[in-house]
Amino acid sequence: MKNQAIKLSLAVCGFCLATSSVQAETITLLDQNFDAGMPSSAQTLGGSSVNLRSGTNAVNTYNAGIPNQRFSLASGTTFFDNSASNQFLVLGDASGQLAGSPDNGTFGFAQPFTLASGTTDITVSFDWVFSAFVLGGTGGSTDQFKVGISGASFDINSPLTTSATILDQSVASAGKVYGPDSVTLAVASLGAADVNGNYWLSFGLFENTGTNPTTNSGVGIDNIKITANVSAVPLPAAVWMFLSGFVGMLTMGRRKQNLV
Repeated sequence: MKNQAIKLSLAVCGFCLATSSVQAETITLLDQNFDAGMPSSAQTLGGSSVNLRSGTNAVNTYNAGIPNQRFSLASGTTFFDNSASNQFLVLGDASGQLAGSPDNGTFGFAQPFTLASGTTDITVSFDWVFSAFVLGGTGGSTDQFKVGISGASFDINSPLTTSATILDQSVASAGKVYGPDSVTLAVASLGAADVNGNYWLSFGLFENTGTNPTTNSGVGIDNIKITANVSAVPLPAAVWMFLSGFVGMLTMGRRKQNLV
């Protein structure tokens, strides 16, 4: 009987050790592909020049005459999924292919997310294209596209000012740069959350007004996702006390049976 009590105690102790913490895991904090429309939690800057387009929209195709006026990289292709049900976000242009209005200003889109308890780092991924061409001549200005995260310091009116930078790209006069991108950030680099406990993933486009002729640019964004690595969380001390007491009671019960 004594051996049985010892075996039972060891078995319960093994259970305690096996359940002493919740396993580390990866969870999704934000998943946005815009197919359901503009998210209600988002903040935008730039009026109608921050908008959603269908995959069949002209800006998603190729223009052989002015290739930087649209997002596609080659004739006969589209940059984003070309299905009518697919939607993507555009910063810096109101409709159709990138054209003459607007050709300057700051445009932004931001969406909030909340960190899970025990998060050690996050991974941000998204598809993007930043295209620019010169209006009415040669020369032009330098435009900038920046992606980052802010918490307490977030301000949609300054979308290029962030606590942690994910992407920072510039196009001088004309050109096209693109992703997808995937960046992992330590939680410590994000700073403090805002008063509601949120962080903000922001996308900002600055179209410069410093030269004439000027550069006209636009950005396309889709398939935004944030995942978090969450560390193992130890069980509370009260649970340990209960399990330890339970083992003790079982052992004492076995001893009494031996005495009888």
